[in-house]
Amino acid sequence: MSTGDQTQLREQYRSTGFLRLMGQTSWPYLLLLPTVALLFAFTLYPLVQGLWMSLFRRGLVVVAQVPESTPVFVGLDNYLQLLGDKDFVLSLIRTVVFVVVAVPLQLAAALGLALLLAPQTRFNAVMRTIVFFPSMISGLIIGVIWAWLFARNSGLVNYGLSLIGIPAVPWLEQDQLAQAAVVVAWVWGGAGFNMMILIAGLTAIPRDLYEAAAIDGTSRWRTFTNITLPLLQPSVVVVVVLGVIGAFQVYEIVVSLTTGGPGRATVFLVQNIYETAFKKPNQAGIAAAQSGVLFIILMVLTIIQLRIARRR
Repeated sequence: MSTGDQTQLREQYRSTGFLRLMGQTSWPYLLLLPTVALLFAFTLYPLVQGLWMSLFRRGLVVVAQVPESTPVFVGLDNYLQLLGDKDFVLSLIRTVVFVVVAVPLQLAAALGLALLLAPQTRFNAVMRTIVFFPSMISGLIIGVIWAWLFARNSGLVNYGLSLIGIPAVPWLEQDQLAQAAVVVAWVWGGAGFNMMILIAGLTAIPRDLYEAAAIDGTSRWRTFTNITLPLLQPSVVVVVVLGVIGAFQVYEIVVSLTTGGPGRATVFLVQNIYETAFKKPNQAGIAAAQSGVLFIILMVLTIIQLRIARRR
């Protein structure tokens, strides 16, 4: 074989190897392309569009015959107006209180269930399915279920209380009781999903550590605080981050359970955004600004939580 033929074969091999390498490196990105396209179309684009809309005073739909609906650039004026918006401020305060109360309760419930049902037994497998089932139900359905349970005259909760001599409690007719009812329904609806995350974290902890602790005579409480909790921290962080995001966006359960009542005692931030956008004329820019505030709050809280977890 001549030197020219050898050089040609060598070049063909190099080009073929390069193409093969390009195929191996680009194939995973091609597989991710549909997901990335959907993420951009239904998440990133609406997010950017909403933030852009918050800089305008406009209606939700622009109508030529209605001059007030025409977009007018106002910069950050919509955000400054929120400081004097009583409904927005109160709904934000209620939402923050709800997050502070509901997220730790849901974490405690999920952790207790995970510790109880983590052992691999047939009974625990059945119980996991039962506990996880509410997580597969729509928030609207969860609200309807608990509205029936908390009904004053026909609800099972008051019926159970009547068996021990306690009169009927107006769960959904008083401000604090209605807020407590929303917390209970939300915790019940999400505890099963978080339980499965924590069970996955528990199963990843090496059994050797527990065996060594048992040999040393370590108490169950010290084993839990010194082994289980530290090694379960990544799963706990995921549960807390998802819980905070979900609690700030609570809406469906409230709509079907209390419809925001009594009065406006259970109108949280997302419901207030909806009412501003769809029930108040030409307030779409204000509603978009409220959504922008919610986005900033969630982004800041998530970054803080992740940084704290990373330091620990």
